Amino acid sequence: MSIKWNRLFNVMKGWMIFSLLMGATGCTSYYKMATRVGIDVGVAPAVSHMIDAIKDTKSGRLAEKGLPDHLMMVTGMVELSPNNFRLLSEVAFLYCSYGLFMEEKEPEFAKELFAIGQEYGIRALKQNRKFRKGLEAGEKISDLVGHLDKGYVKPIVWTGLNSGLWIVHNMDNPEALMGMADAIALIKRSIELDENFYHGAGKMFLGAYYALLPEYLGLGGGPDNSRKMFEQSRAVENGNFLLVDVLEARFLSTTVENEERYEELLKGVIAKDPTGVPGVRLINELAKMKAKYYLEKQSDFF
Repeated sequence: MSIKWNRLFNVMKGWMIFSLLMGATGCTSYYKMATRVGIDVGVAPAVSHMIDAIKDTKSGRLAEKGLPDHLMMVTGMVELSPNNFRLLSEVAFLYCSYGLFMEEKEPEFAKELFAIGQEYGIRALKQNRKFRKGLEAGEKISDLVGHLDKGYVKPIVWTGLNSGLWIVHNMDNPEALMGMADAIALIKRSIELDENFYHGAGKMFLGAYYALLPEYLGLGGGPDNSRKMFEQSRAVENGNFLLVDVLEARFLSTTVENEERYEELLKGVIAKDPTGVPGVRLINELAKMKAKYYLEKQSDFF
């Protein structure tokens, strides 16, 4: 058993025993308080270590099957400590990741996952008092992102990605499109704070978004801006964050009807070593699965 997993096991075991003892005393309020403290101090950091280990999972299929269990566990912990910033941020990442696994197989389910991930991300961001007060006053997220500093980068990114991916799957719904300004504001704020966070994921999403947005609208979209964002995202890990190539193929290559580039990108993903960067093995395995799927469905896009 690795050091990370051993640490998580020991922390969880200790708090399970403690919780059972406290439950036996009948001291409900003290039990709840002690449970929250235990999660905040001991369990939440261990969960982060667990998720770091998951990010280097060697099998995409294994990760796909195991993610629901991890989701349920971390979601349960969040509800025991509902304002735990760290857990809220991590669970938003897990919902986004699982949604990406499911979006081709079960798109309606993926939409649910993205929506839930967005909700948890917003809860993390609401730990910022000014952001929370602004939302309660009816202000738009796009007008409030300036209150969020670098300590909020993680939930900013996962909230933005969950929101944006949900919208991408609801492009036929005019009401859904109204939320795009908030999603883009979150992603752009994350880039302002840390342009390379999670291997350039923010720039990668902007590349996909700009490919979908007609240039004539004057909102920053169009193939040229899309290509620039994908190139900048790819440069962060020297082409070893494979999801960038998959999304460029799926969104930009199909928009400009460049079938040759589509094939080149996807075949390149399949051929590449997924272990090029620590912490992205899971997403790279996901990218390989998506690349195979999109090559099989190539005739649907051209």
